[in-house]
Amino acid sequence: MKRRTPSTARHRALASLAARLAGEPGVAVYCGEGASHSWIWFADLLERLETFDVRFLTHHDVLEGALETRDIMLVGGGDTYAMARSLGTDGARRLEEFVRGGGFYHGSCAGAYLVLRGVDMEPFTPFRLVDAEMLNVMADPPAPLCLEHKYLAPYGRERVFHPVYGEVALLPRGPAPGMLAFREAAEISAPLFGGPVMSAGEARSLADYASAASRAAFLWPRERAGGFIAGRQAVVFQELGDGVAVASGPHLEHPHFPEANALMGEMFVEHSGRTSPRRARAPGGGATRRGASVCKGRPEVSRSLLEIKRQVSNARIVGYGLERSQVTWKIGVKVWEPEKIRMFLQYAWDRLPYLERRSAGGTLGACAELERLAEGYARACDLAKELSVAVRSNQESQAEAASLLTMLKELTAGFLSLYFELRLEERRRGTDERGGTGTDG
Repeated sequence: MKRRTPSTARHRALASLAARLAGEPGVAVYCGEGASHSWIWFADLLERLETFDVRFLTHHDVLEGALETRDIMLVGGGDTYAMARSLGTDGARRLEEFVRGGGFYHGSCAGAYLVLRGVDMEPFTPFRLVDAEMLNVMADPPAPLCLEHKYLAPYGRERVFHPVYGEVALLPRGPAPGMLAFREAAEISAPLFGGPVMSAGEARSLADYASAASRAAFLWPRERAGGFIAGRQAVVFQELGDGVAVASGPHLEHPHFPEANALMGEMFVEHSGRTSPRRARAPGGGATRRGASVCKGRPEVSRSLLEIKRQVSNARIVGYGLERSQVTWKIGVKVWEPEKIRMFLQYAWDRLPYLERRSAGGTLGACAELERLAEGYARACDLAKELSVAVRSNQESQAEAASLLTMLKELTAGFLSLYFELRLEERRRGTDERGGTGTDG
């Protein structure tokens, strides 16, 4: 996926939100078991909001208490069953404690299904942050008109179904009409890729579905699909203790939807303006990352960077070739297409020039993290080639695809962790040089 350059209006909107963020919020992005590729869209949005104190957490990190020093928790799409099983009852308890203690939880798509109280079946029952239920579930849904592989997901003896897939229009509700995203438009667009159509109980609606755009895929007849979602809740939120939990059917974080990005950014601003940073109240606060420290000026780093660039470039070429095939892979309940391989790689490719500039300027030296990334991307490239051979030969490729996608997810999390840490270090160093405090929060 080519990285788009923000329009001037879009840049200004997000820049104004970045300036309004109180303090320096510590953000957690879930990339553990069950997470698909969409969590990388959060990284894109956070970067444009100039929010760099970011940690990419697995389910293990959550269970080990990593949320104690975070202010915001973001969970994207994927396999909700795998998320719930890996986090378990202890993870559900930690999420609720995080929110009640002043945290902000935002779940998109699978991250929304995960925390709805109306989704009351194991392994989801312990996750009860938002009092709303999904409406897109029935025992015997009608046959789809297209995208059969995207249509259904299991839910006990019933099926979760998706009558619309793609761009939908959202109408403001509750506090939304006064928010930046809706000031110049009666409705905004966002992509719906399998997220819930909801009915709010005690939760409050921030946006309702208005209609589906002509660019959407209609898995039901257009009028019936539009009638099903229209007026239903798309984004709901609930206050719990000192915090807030948000469940969003559409992916407000998708980088191609600036108004939806602004809506999500303003939710961050609203929350950060009324709470003090959690990490300032917790022991061991500050921006930390497992097993890493910012690299200090040794020239060997150029070899690691060159190897990362070479392997990522080669893997992208293999990924382009795979996209010409018709193969898909079902991992858990999530269907993956070949283009997701290149999407992971692109996030490193687009940000490598920043690391190269830091290296050339003498502010990035050799470190074990870069060496690990170089070795990891080399293995990923080899595995991508093996996968390509299996696909071209019409051989079973499920195992290779699952291994490669898991590896790329872990590598991307490692690369982005280093990238955000360097950006945060650079900004704090600049603050010190201008006479600011440069504190760690």
